Amino acid sequence: MTVHFVHGILTEPTSPVRGLLPYLVEAGLPAAYPDYGYELVVEVKTVNPMIVGALTPYIQPGDIGVGHSNGCAILYDLLQAGAPFSKLVFINGALETNFLLPPSLKSLDVYWNVGDDITEAAAIAQRLGWVDKNWGELGHSGYTGKDPRVTNFNCGATTDMPVVSGHSDFFSPLKLAQWAPFLAKRLMPLS
Repeated sequence: MTVHFVHGILTEPTSPVRGLLPYLVEAGLPAAYPDYGYELVVEVKTVNPMIVGALTPYIQPGDIGVGHSNGCAILYDLLQAGAPFSKLVFINGALETNFLLPPSLKSLDVYWNVGDDITEAAAIAQRLGWVDKNWGELGHSGYTGKDPRVTNFNCGATTDMPVVSGHSDFFSPLKLAQWAPFLAKRLMPLS
């Protein structure tokens, strides 16, 4: 089992998003970080399908996908293409708020907060046809569907956890120090 952590657009090599990796490894979860480089908003309609094609052969049955922002759209596209993930985790996803999951997926955790205005903009860009067809404001609103396999975590109001407000605030070092072990612990029963 491998955890595939897929970052979002505009993510530079020094991004704090990478800070999640040591926590996954420390929890005993083998982690891969397929760094697809610095992608612009206008490139996602063309580049996302290429990323999906490149990653598909590396996803094995039982693997877990963790995504941030556009990384969630890529993971969702992988899932729709038949990638055999057992579990997904979406952190401030630039993804629609109500989506269908295949029966093979065991669970999906959605981490969101109302301060994520970037994914509100993503929803507008999707309606204008500028970006991936599945983009939306999941990071701002959470999952709105009825699938019982999906668990929402409002990171702006989760008891005993630091308040997260914004698109990448989850990865702020002091907040990540508490949220990352929480996330990793939720992955452990599947390892």
